[in-house]
Amino acid sequence: MLENLNLYIVYLALLSAIPGIFFYFKLPSNKAKSILFFIWIAFFIDFIGENFTKWTGLVRFPIYNLYILISFSYYIFLLKSLLAKIKNQKIALSFLVVFIGVYFINIIFIQNNLVTTFTNVFAIGVIMILFLSCLYLFEIFSSENILNFKKSIYFWFILGILAFHVPILPYMLAIDFFLIENNNTIFNFVLFILNLLMHSCFLIGFICSEKKYNY
Repeated sequence: MLENLNLYIVYLALLSAIPGIFFYFKLPSNKAKSILFFIWIAFFIDFIGENFTKWTGLVRFPIYNLYILISFSYYIFLLKSLLAKIKNQKIALSFLVVFIGVYFINIIFIQNNLVTTFTNVFAIGVIMILFLSCLYLFEIFSSENILNFKKSIYFWFILGILAFHVPILPYMLAIDFFLIENNNTIFNFVLFILNLLMHSCFLIGFICSEKKYNY
């Protein structure tokens, strides 16, 4: 069973994606709707990535490297739209520009071999969303929204992406930079647990959020 966990990981996204459709009425704004749209995009990319080698005979790393660009760009853009202070919005915008720039610089000058994971770009993205998430949470806890933050889909979505990306980063860095042997079974188990945690947060958000706090 553990050997096939990668197959279950792909379908974990449906844990939040399908219920999200039933709670679509709670997502009044395009910003809120984009969360559900992103979860479905992530599912389809994971599905393609999992089957890409079988379908084409090619390695699947380019699919996941493209997903790094799409996902972190979306996270940063969403956090920018959630931040209330102009200064913090400018920081988020600068992060977005820098991240996209670093991604393409990495392709052209550093890791121009597309058959490896862009771990360095992933690490930069995680650091950026962690910093912006701290700004977002600080703004919430410093405002009247502190009484209702658990009723917002945005809080649960941000919590979910942090629950996945922050713990997985040290593991990936240890494998890539400290030459720790990568055991696929252990790695898939870690991915499964963190994906389960992330999509559980998304699911709670769809169930517990209220429409008036999702604008």
